[in-house]
Amino acid sequence: MTTLALIAHTPLASALSECAQHVLGQIDNYVFFDIEPDVDPESKAQELIAQLKSMLGPDQQVLILADLGGATPANIGARVVRQLQDAGVKAHILSGTNACMLLNAVRYRDQPMEQLCQSIFEGGKKGMKCVDLAPND
Repeated sequence: MTTLALIAHTPLASALSECAQHVLGQIDNYVFFDIEPDVDPESKAQELIAQLKSMLGPDQQVLILADLGGATPANIGARVVRQLQDAGVKAHILSGTNACMLLNAVRYRDQPMEQLCQSIFEGGKKGMKCVDLAPND
């Protein structure tokens, strides 16, 4: 089973995590971090690495989900991924995370990493719809 992490601007990681737990119940091998504006990226990366390493199963596989590519949470996540990969852990990071992506990450985490990433992206795209409640004229 893939170990999952969510890292996002505060309070998004907490909110998405509460949503996922509301829908799916308790999530094992999962950690989330809300990133405050004044965070020290290096210390937060080390904190995340320590938590992830303590949760790793025999498959040694980690997937990090971030909110905005290129922003501080994603940059911290990318730093974590590089360090985990250097330690021999299969690790990836995806950005643009929405609720559907997180739900699919939890649901399909037993899939091989490449298939898991594809399932997550598909869930994210399927969740984006124009839900127009106005009557058609």
